[in-house]
Amino acid sequence: MVRQLSAAGVPASRVVLVTPPPLCEAAWEQECLLQGCKLNRLNSVVGEYAGACVQVAQDCGVDVLDLWTLMQKDTQDFSSYLSDGLHLSPKGNEFLFSHLWPLIEKRVSCLPLLLPYWRDIAEARPERSLLGDGDH
Repeated sequence: MVRQLSAAGVPASRVVLVTPPPLCEAAWEQECLLQGCKLNRLNSVVGEYAGACVQVAQDCGVDVLDLWTLMQKDTQDFSSYLSDGLHLSPKGNEFLFSHLWPLIEKRVSCLPLLLPYWRDIAEARPERSLLGDGDH
């Protein structure tokens, strides 16, 4: 994927890879049982994928957000970050955002604003604020 982006002209400085989050096997097993099947994933295997993602990022010179490691840091309970043991919950999405935004912000902070700040848009006639046809 990184090579494809590079071939399309996307510089490495604009790429951020994100590892999968850890898997809460007990919760995911319950979901699997509800679907009539047995546990079909292991957190250790997810860790291998995460490690491969980190290695690819290093090899390609791009940033990586290692969710798998961050969510398990200091052996914290990460189950609240997952809705069903596999997919991110609202809290998990907040965790992702809180760690991803700084990586994105450093890439876009130098870009000019093309549109006015939302509070500067006139409610009665927004087109005037957006099209630059006079004061708001």
